[in-house]
Amino acid sequence: MQNIINYIKNGKGIGALWLLALGAVVAFLSAYDVNKYLPQGVPYVQALADEFLPLKIENGKVTTPEDTVKTKTYAIGKEKFSLILDTTKDMIDEGDLQNGVYMTRSYLYTINGNDVRRQTLTGSFELAKGDYTPIMQNFIRFIVWGVVLIGPFFNFVLFLCAVLFYAYLTGLSCALNKVSLDFKQKMRLNTILFSGLYLILTLIKPLGLYVSLLSFLLMMIALQLISVKKLDSDDSPKEISKKKKTTKKER
Repeated sequence: MQNIINYIKNGKGIGALWLLALGAVVAFLSAYDVNKYLPQGVPYVQALADEFLPLKIENGKVTTPEDTVKTKTYAIGKEKFSLILDTTKDMIDEGDLQNGVYMTRSYLYTINGNDVRRQTLTGSFELAKGDYTPIMQNFIRFIVWGVVLIGPFFNFVLFLCAVLFYAYLTGLSCALNKVSLDFKQKMRLNTILFSGLYLILTLIKPLGLYVSLLSFLLMMIALQLISVKKLDSDDSPKEISKKKKTTKKER
């Protein structure tokens, strides 16, 4: 504990490396989740393709299939989500529709509660019936390697911005504790607090424990208050040494 306090007070910045390491850990965990869970959805997507394809749109109009209604409904908790292709009409009655995606001859609707969005179909394209499983598997591999290779640096930038924000926010804790810290000390302090808290919360997610951004902010403020007070009450060995030398000179 004293070594951490000494680092915050007098250390030389390796905080950026810590943030990069944290970004790499989070990226690898994310890549693991993508590689584990996305493939489980491939059979369901292929089943949808088998049911709804072929689909052909010409000049913003669905021409294949003609005069057809296809429906697929999923139960998500207590809610229902529907996928509907209705080429018997150009528009649908937006009255009592449940959540879902609806396509008519001319429009694509997305409905979420009272939020109804309608988009006009444009252009021309065709999706043939076929086996899309290999394409989806290759796409998942592409995502996994993208997360592994780019994720650490992307996360590093996000984490650095977050630490900068919390470093400026430390001024509140310093004012309340009547403690003076320079910017580098604030950065070192918040790098440690942010990295530790973020890693702990990431590791407990599999247990079903999730924390909102507001809760994370309040936790960081609480940790800042405790840490700043601790920094004020503990002297580093260098400071103690200086005090001893000063006392000897005075004698």
